[in-house]
Amino acid sequence: MNSISQAINGSQANLIANSYGQETQGQDTRNVDGSSASDKVTLSNQGSKVQTTGPDIPQEAVFLSPRAERAQKIEAMAKDFFSKGQFGIGDIPKLIQRLHQDGILSESQLNRLSQAGFEIPRGDGAQPSLLDFIASQREQLKESNPDSVMIAMLDDAESVLKQMDSLDSQGLNQKAARVSAQLSVFVQGDNGLASRDKEMWQALKSTMQLAAASGSSQQASGQLQRYLALSKRIT
Repeated sequence: MNSISQAINGSQANLIANSYGQETQGQDTRNVDGSSASDKVTLSNQGSKVQTTGPDIPQEAVFLSPRAERAQKIEAMAKDFFSKGQFGIGDIPKLIQRLHQDGILSESQLNRLSQAGFEIPRGDGAQPSLLDFIASQREQLKESNPDSVMIAMLDDAESVLKQMDSLDSQGLNQKAARVSAQLSVFVQGDNGLASRDKEMWQALKSTMQLAAASGSSQQASGQLQRYLALSKRIT
């Protein structure tokens, strides 16, 4: 099996490095979900109507705003799929179903992903988790090519996987989009990867695509379209 450093040829490495550097400049990758206290709950007017007589005193009704309800669903999804660090190839179809079922990823977003060449890799159940795969590839690179830009990319991918409960953070969406675009360069290149390793890289890319596309900011802006157009040109 070829090592990751051997899989990156000269021109491909330059493309990844140049694009990665340009993509990262000026981007804010702070973990900010943009929510405020007013987003969390809406208090009905019932609570302000105090009754001074009678046996029944109305209780204050609390309703989650749509944004708060979405945040709850994202948190629950992250707990179910990513909290134990064991997310792998076989979980991707189930993740897609969950994101769509909970309304985190809309039908139109799924269609745009499909049009951009989104792929669901097929695993045999014996592959490592994505986090274990990242750790092993990073260790190889640190030993063989410690200055490789791929190390920073793997660090970013790991960060996204560990912060999926912040899926509506614009910084997280941008980081996932950047990683996915660079993985497109790598996976589609003539890198001599063994098929098993290529499946793992593809799974990592697909998961980054889902993270990039699922943010609420992507639904209200042209960022998703611009990212998908970039990804499609690369692939």
